[in-house]
Amino acid sequence: MFRQSAISIIFCAYNLHPYVPQKTISSRCENLDAVALFEPAKIHLLINNFSYVLHLNRPLPGNLYVGDILSFRDQGEKAFLMYRKGRQLPCFRVPGYSDT
Repeated sequence: MFRQSAISIIFCAYNLHPYVPQKTISSRCENLDAVALFEPAKIHLLINNFSYVLHLNRPLPGNLYVGDILSFRDQGEKAFLMYRKGRQLPCFRVPGYSDT
């Protein structure tokens, strides 16, 4: 019984995040900590413990990822977090963080 429960827990945890991101970038957007986990044609954006899935809308230059309530434009060392009627926050990579 214990072994079956352990396998179920492992299987459920795997289904929550079954991907391995191609690239990870940590940024600071004013007072928000943001981590972007890149996949082909989408990113998982984690902002202060909330997760958003954004889809690639327009490729280079400056990839634009769009979701229901947020958008994220990646421009290398600089990025922008956009929300509510065109408001945007400038984002900068966290110093000393190694991208993967």
